[in-house]
Amino acid sequence: MGLTRFFTAVCFSFASAVAVAQPFPSKAVTMIVPFPPGGSVDAVARQIAAGTTQYLGQSVVVENKVGAGGTIGSGFVAKAAPDGYTILLGTTSALAVSPATYKNVPYDSLKSFVPIIEVTRGPFVLSVKNSLPANDIRELVEMAKKNPGKLNSGSAGQGSVHHLALELFKQVAGIDIVHVPYKGGAPAWTAVIAGDIDMLFDSMPGPYMFRGQAKPLAVAGPHRLTGLPNVPTFAEQGFPGVETVFFWAMLAPAGTPADVVAKLNTALGQALRDPGVRAEFGKQSMETSPGTQDEIARFMASEIPRWRQVVQKAGLKPE
Repeated sequence: MGLTRFFTAVCFSFASAVAVAQPFPSKAVTMIVPFPPGGSVDAVARQIAAGTTQYLGQSVVVENKVGAGGTIGSGFVAKAAPDGYTILLGTTSALAVSPATYKNVPYDSLKSFVPIIEVTRGPFVLSVKNSLPANDIRELVEMAKKNPGKLNSGSAGQGSVHHLALELFKQVAGIDIVHVPYKGGAPAWTAVIAGDIDMLFDSMPGPYMFRGQAKPLAVAGPHRLTGLPNVPTFAEQGFPGVETVFFWAMLAPAGTPADVVAKLNTALGQALRDPGVRAEFGKQSMETSPGTQDEIARFMASEIPRWRQVVQKAGLKPE
C-alpha cells in the first residue's frame, strides 16, 4: 500500500509539473465585458475576441458581467487568477469615473490590474437637437446664460462619463444646465432626436450626425474628428479645458507574468490592426489605437484624479 501511494504521489507531482510547464496559452482565454450583450461595447468586444483568437492560437470567449457602471465585471477580473486566462475590456466609466462616483469600488484601477494594451481612445462630442437655435458653442453658452436652468442635457445615467462631461462644461463656461439621466445612451439619443431634451455629450455620435438627426457643435478633444471635419473643438471656440476623452483598455489581474502579458499584447495588437476589426470599430465612429502598456498606464493615472476633481467641484455625492 505504501508503494502504491508513493507512485501515486510521484505521478501527481509529474502531472502538476507538466501542467505548470505548459506554455501560455494552453486553453481558452475569457474576456470579461462589464456591459450588457448586444450593446456597442459588446459588439466590438466580440470582434476583438474573434480577431485575437486567430493570432493567439486559442479561443478568446466573451463573457458579460454587468452592473454598477462596469464595476462588477471589473471587480471579478481583479480577483481572478493572475495567469492570463481572464482579461478585462475596461472602459473610462469603470476605470476612471466609477472610482470617483461610487463609495465602494471592489478594486484599485491602478493597483489591481496590469495594462495589456490600449484598445481605442477618442473625444466626446456635444450635440444639440436640430430645433435649438444655437449653431456653435458661443451661441449655446450665451443662450444658457440668458436662461439659467432652462436648458437641459441628457446622459447615460447619473455619474456616467456623459454626465461628468456636462459638469465639466458647466464649470468651464460658468453656466447652469439641468442634467437629465437616462438608462443608457440609446434612450438619451432617442430623446435628443425627438426634441425632448436639448443636448447630449456622447463618445459615439457618428450615425446620428451623418443622418442629420442632431447638430454636433463641438468636439471635446484636442483635434477635430476625421468623420466630422467641419465641427470645431471646444478650444477652437474659446473654451479650452472641456476635454472629455473616452478610452478602452485590455487589462489582466495584477501579478500576471510579464511574458504572458507580452503574448497577449502581441496577439491583441495584431487583432486591433486587422482590417475586419477596424471596420467594426468604424461602424461605431471609432478607431483602434493599439499601443504600449506604459502608454495606457500613464493615461489612466492622469484620468482618475481629473474626474475625481470634477465630481468634487460639482458637489456630486458618491453613491
